[in-house]
Amino acid sequence: MKKIISLKSSNNLIPRCLCIILLALTNIYAQNQLVGSKSYIHLEKIDNAWWFVDANGEKFISTGMNHIQANIRFADYNKKYWSKKFGEEILTNGRYNGKATQAVKKWMEQVVKDHKDYGFNTIPYHRQLNIPDEYFEDLEIFYFGKIKTGIIHANRVKSLSPNGKFPDVFSEEFKLRADSIAKEYCSKHKNNKYFLGYTYEDLPAYEFQMYKQVHLKGSKNFSYLPWVADIINNNGLTNGKKVWLTILKKNYNNPAEVAKNYSIDLNRWDDIASVSYWPEPNNKEKWLVDQEEMSKKILENWHKINRESILKYDPNHLIFGDKIFCHGKGHPDWVFNIIGKYIDVLLIQDYEMLRPSHIKELKRYHRLSGKPVLNGDASYAVTVKQQKKSKGLQVESHAAVGEEYTTYLKGIMNLPFMLGWHNCGYLEQWTGGKLDNTGKQQSGFFDPFGKPRLEALNPIKKANQKAVKWHNASGNDVFEYSKRMNKWNKK
Repeated sequence: MKKIISLKSSNNLIPRCLCIILLALTNIYAQNQLVGSKSYIHLEKIDNAWWFVDANGEKFISTGMNHIQANIRFADYNKKYWSKKFGEEILTNGRYNGKATQAVKKWMEQVVKDHKDYGFNTIPYHRQLNIPDEYFEDLEIFYFGKIKTGIIHANRVKSLSPNGKFPDVFSEEFKLRADSIAKEYCSKHKNNKYFLGYTYEDLPAYEFQMYKQVHLKGSKNFSYLPWVADIINNNGLTNGKKVWLTILKKNYNNPAEVAKNYSIDLNRWDDIASVSYWPEPNNKEKWLVDQEEMSKKILENWHKINRESILKYDPNHLIFGDKIFCHGKGHPDWVFNIIGKYIDVLLIQDYEMLRPSHIKELKRYHRLSGKPVLNGDASYAVTVKQQKKSKGLQVESHAAVGEEYTTYLKGIMNLPFMLGWHNCGYLEQWTGGKLDNTGKQQSGFFDPFGKPRLEALNPIKKANQKAVKWHNASGNDVFEYSKRMNKWNKK
């Protein structure tokens, strides 16, 4: 006798099965989050850990060597050596010639070889700005885009900004400039497979306390944050002045209170249009509140306009934004809160030994921004006899550099939100080379003639190769801290 299956019971079974399947899919989706386009490099959160993932579905951690620069590669002591190797045309009257296409490409081939030979997979933020990005695409190595809609590093504004000022991010001119630059730059990159995404400025002056720490050391002179000053000191009732006026109306009962605090003539609110110089205030506490609120509005508009301009012409790639200064006391919480709304990855610069306080700070950056974090510039270094003083946290030997590199990379890979680390240095800079504003010589993993410092690089290569394995096991509460962690006091 055949068994008869009730249609009624089977019909009840199907919806139940569907519910179970949908619930399972929902749980999987909750575990795995995606940011960006799967056809290009994007982010995925897999089993609670964030990853870079390429178009082939291969997850990776980003490692690289910063400061691929002509002043280091072609200094007085090594330029003849490299011009013979890459082609004499790379120098014109003893100076770097960026138009020597074939020679520059040979230089980049050497750079990429050095990276790949030791397990590095990314050309980081700090590189010669006029090196064509397509070289890196052709040579199949990950790389950043550098888009410059304005100069906001306090030391570089006067010399590099078109008008010697910070950009007025509330102006129509800035919007048009951002759109024009994005149209030209992003359109060229939107289909690139090895392109990580977009970066802006290096170590920007976002707010007064950080500006004071970095740029007013030992100075008791009163100062406005230059970005605020450049906007509120404009002539007329500009859009930026209107934002400033809104803040003052909120913080003061009437124009007379503003006039008293800032020692200006202000009978009516609209008279703010005629104020083109804001002197030292009488009530510093109220002034700090005014300035901080203006800084928040500036920061919001800077990131909002940049992001919108980029995505208009390239919706495929990630946005990293500015490389943010995280030394000393660091930025206040609100900086990370605002930035987090407009970036996909938080790009920081933070030199530290791996120790509990540093882990705590990295967690803070992630918590406040809500984004995964990439340490885009930091290093351990040894000053060699051909140098006076090199950049980086100083250790006793190249072997110690390799040891600290391994400890740091392994440690941050234990944090599910960390996406990698880019070392501050590639080639060493010896005495006689042109220094940057730190006054120190660049440290690196190769001497100026390309000889690898194997005592450092051999363990570094092994660490780079283990990064994915370490990150797969992230989330452990136990860290192997640096043996030298008490040598450097950050605060």
